[in-house]
Amino acid sequence: MPKIIVAAPPVPGEFTPLLQIARGLAARGHQVTVLTGSGFRPAVEQAGLTFVPLAGTADFDVRKLHSQPGRAAVPPGPAQVAWDLVNVFINPMPDEHAALQELLRRDPGQYLIANTLFLGAWPAKLGAPGPRPARWVAVSAVPLALSSEDTTFFGPVPVGPGEDPKAANRVANAQFQAAIRPADNRAGELLMELGAARPTSPFLDAIYTLPDQTAVLSVPGFEFERSDLPGNVRLAGILPAPAGEDWEPPAWWGELDGSRPVVAVTQGTLANGDLSQLVEPALAGLASMDVTVVAALGREHGPLSVPVPANARVAGYIPFGALLPKASLLVTNGGSGGTHQAMAAGVPVVVAGETEDKPANAARAAYHRLGINLHTATPTAQAVAGAVASLLQDTEVHENVLRLAKVYAKHDALDTIERLLFG
Repeated sequence: MPKIIVAAPPVPGEFTPLLQIARGLAARGHQVTVLTGSGFRPAVEQAGLTFVPLAGTADFDVRKLHSQPGRAAVPPGPAQVAWDLVNVFINPMPDEHAALQELLRRDPGQYLIANTLFLGAWPAKLGAPGPRPARWVAVSAVPLALSSEDTTFFGPVPVGPGEDPKAANRVANAQFQAAIRPADNRAGELLMELGAARPTSPFLDAIYTLPDQTAVLSVPGFEFERSDLPGNVRLAGILPAPAGEDWEPPAWWGELDGSRPVVAVTQGTLANGDLSQLVEPALAGLASMDVTVVAALGREHGPLSVPVPANARVAGYIPFGALLPKASLLVTNGGSGGTHQAMAAGVPVVVAGETEDKPANAARAAYHRLGINLHTATPTAQAVAGAVASLLQDTEVHENVLRLAKVYAKHDALDTIERLLFG
């Protein structure tokens, strides 16, 4: 059986889907080694997989990087995207490359499945000395950022009568690429230091086009339509929502019995340090509504700065595979995992997020009428309540989401990735 390296930077939203893929492939009999940061050793070993740690700049704590004063001074938008690309994903490239080279030299002919933002395979692909994997499949856990004549990262540019929509999209994509040029420059510098060439396409295009194949964890109908998608890029569907095998339902779980709507609320697994951004306004705004609010904090349940209303239940962790089938709506900061899992479960979303991939997910939900985009990471209690009240009555949105859920059900991401790897 071929041996597979599964690699990801130590960022929860990028690592977690790759670990799920690694577990799935191991269950199918493949020999899998997981290459990621040392902080994820327990999760990898608990899954029964071989763990190899990254070292140096590639072994970092993303929460500490995000809390640096330099990042806090950068406003959300393209400038912050560029900062994150450089400091979180590009600067670790040499140490990722060294770790991957060591594994390939020790055991040549291995296959590679890597998160699109794990750049350790770039140098050898672009001419640096050293072995390459037998085949390299990249997996994107975030919305397509690939430039297109049909759309931008945030959707097609609105145009007036007689205006050329493709030209408008080309201009907007060029402006976005110019705004994140520090990422292109830094990647080029590091590649040249390693004896490799610069990629011929912009950074955010190259993460999709350099690998042999790229699987995007998304589906048609959520992504914007593109007539110019490269042949090596595939919308693969999503991975199943975690079922939480060891999770014990709380004593109040039986209250979610369908007698009134359940509104799930989450700030995800990373941007949940300050619950006053979304969880607390949601609790306050929905307190007087005839709904049951379930706030899944994604971390240990610490004190809140607002009282927990009588209609709300709060937990540190609830697997979405258990929660979403009981939910009528999801109020979320727009992380890709939770947003896709809601769509696949037929659950509309209220999205409040403005960093990383969150605005792009919010834009897709609004464009396809799958939910409401609040256009902020810090909505008021009144804004959350208004959006929830509106969506609970919006039969068109519910029908759109239910139709899309059938599209998700037709895709098997693990099967697709396995076929791409050995195809």
